[in-house]
Amino acid sequence: MNDWHRITLQCLSLGGLLAFSHSVSAHTGLLATDGFSHGFLHPFLGLDHCLVMLGLGLWVSTQNHRLAGLAVLLFLVFMVAGALFGLAGGHFVYAETGLIVSLLAVGTALGCGTQRVPQPWLWVAVAVFAALHGLAHGSEMPLAVSGVAYMTGMVAATAVLLGLGWILGWVARRGHAIGLLHLYGTLTGLTGVWLLFSA
Repeated sequence: MNDWHRITLQCLSLGGLLAFSHSVSAHTGLLATDGFSHGFLHPFLGLDHCLVMLGLGLWVSTQNHRLAGLAVLLFLVFMVAGALFGLAGGHFVYAETGLIVSLLAVGTALGCGTQRVPQPWLWVAVAVFAALHGLAHGSEMPLAVSGVAYMTGMVAATAVLLGLGWILGWVARRGHAIGLLHLYGTLTGLTGVWLLFSA
């Protein structure tokens, strides 16, 4: 199994494993079912979250395996850190603006076919955007649900979205349809512009 297949499988397996562990825990009373459901659905129901995570998955499909794996891991770690900050009551005045900027950044990278980004800037961007998305997830958690279950669902959904984007990007490149990645990036960037001016 090559690196690409292994890393993609790890992303999807993480989502599946967390979902399975939640199912088992729900039957034993360890986690609140509603908490997992809220956490899992949140990334899918938020347009900005869904577009960025799918877009990041598409973008990393164009990178070398080591860099792509590190980018995904970094995103998940800082998203959890941001979510914990949000759960603790933390807030950031420009969080919503940061989420919009993440749409613009991912959209620009894909739309312009920017496959190579200087690594220091790449790591900073991934960490900051992940933390902001995590902060939004954490601060919007319903009060009546389990924080552990909510976080588990959030990470599972994010892993699934990243893995799905990665697979779609790989399929597009294998089918010589790289233009679809550019189209997705353009639409994502335009969504960011629309949200920026409608805020």
